Amino acid sequence: MSSLQALAAALPQCASACLMTAASDSSCAITNQTCVCHDEGLNTQATACILESCTVREALSTKNLTSTYCGIIPATIPSYVPVIVTFVVLCAVSILLRVIARLKTRVPVWWDDFIITLSFLSCVAFTVIMCKLRSHGLGTDIWVVPFDDITLIFKAMYFLFVLYITSRHLVRLSILLFYYRFFGHVPLARRLIQFSFVLIITCCVAFDFAILFGCTPIDYFWTIWEGQQGGHCISFHAIFWAGAFIVIAIDLWIMLLPIPFIVRLKLSLRKRILSGIKFTFGTFVIAVSLYRLTTIDRFTLSHNPTVDFVDIGIWSGIELYVGMICACLPNFYTLLKPVNARMGSWAQSSRPGGSGSWGGSRSHRHLQDEEEPDTGHAIRATTVINVEEHGSNSKRVSITNGYGPGQNDAVNRVQGIELGTMMKGTTYGRAWS
Repeated sequence: MSSLQALAAALPQCASACLMTAASDSSCAITNQTCVCHDEGLNTQATACILESCTVREALSTKNLTSTYCGIIPATIPSYVPVIVTFVVLCAVSILLRVIARLKTRVPVWWDDFIITLSFLSCVAFTVIMCKLRSHGLGTDIWVVPFDDITLIFKAMYFLFVLYITSRHLVRLSILLFYYRFFGHVPLARRLIQFSFVLIITCCVAFDFAILFGCTPIDYFWTIWEGQQGGHCISFHAIFWAGAFIVIAIDLWIMLLPIPFIVRLKLSLRKRILSGIKFTFGTFVIAVSLYRLTTIDRFTLSHNPTVDFVDIGIWSGIELYVGMICACLPNFYTLLKPVNARMGSWAQSSRPGGSGSWGGSRSHRHLQDEEEPDTGHAIRATTVINVEEHGSNSKRVSITNGYGPGQNDAVNRVQGIELGTMMKGTTYGRAWS
């Protein structure tokens, strides 16, 4: 288009009249393309007139044509797909390690495992939709996105919000059920966990309901961008802010809930360090949620939602992924036990006078270092077996319950092996040689 008149002829009638009026009121000649494109007064007047006189579709078409005329390149956010795919793969690995830990320890699959699986499936659906929307214009200025694709993006947002809310709350339910495995026998802990369970389910249902039925009619959610009459929606800006603060408060509550009961356990230094690492991951989830707050206004008050949704979409996804990894983290300890055992064995053998290959004294090396709680009324049953290894010419090894007969010259070494310790209400496994 070589002149403003040619551009005006291609524009919708409402926009053409606005543009020519603004040009006539300015000092720019209609043949001076540079002046027309960069005159702030002309553009401000034309934009205000177009927004008042034209429909949203006509305004977007006008923006597309005038930007092409002035050589303005539409904004395109670099692909977000690798970021969310990387995180969902990490989630998949976490779930796989969780399954391996269950199989290795023969711990029965329970409700926390089923719920975290449902959350993961919701998370995968969230990721697939986000990736698919890339080819339909998500991340590109709305004025270059085809109208049908804009409607498709808004329809996808409708489901993304529901998936986000559902998956996020399922992760928290899974964590609560994990707590119930360990502290469910404590009356106070059981009541607090049950209260938290009801609270999270209530919040999940309430916010899902607000999204699903927040517009009347329902399909007005994905046609509202056109600005047509015939429907109305609740304030999603208020819903997003209320939901964000409530879920952050719930996360803080869930993170702090087990601390009073963990403190009562006499844990070793290594287990305290592991608990600290888990606590750090919990604070990281909250940090992600806090950063996500900065994206709410940008989207809910946006005039360019196909671009401004990307940030809140990415950080909502990361919030889901990190929360799921955090929920699976306690299961990793089981898989790391062999490594810890080797490290402990190496450390023991490297000490002066240790019981390694060159150590001369007998050691008590614990294969499991769980500290036994100091209970006032404990019933303990311990089985002690003596292993008697006879002279080098003998191929016989005697195993007796309790301490056997007196030693004789044929006995070179006696080892006391504690196979297990059982306490009332709790069973602990411990072995040493």
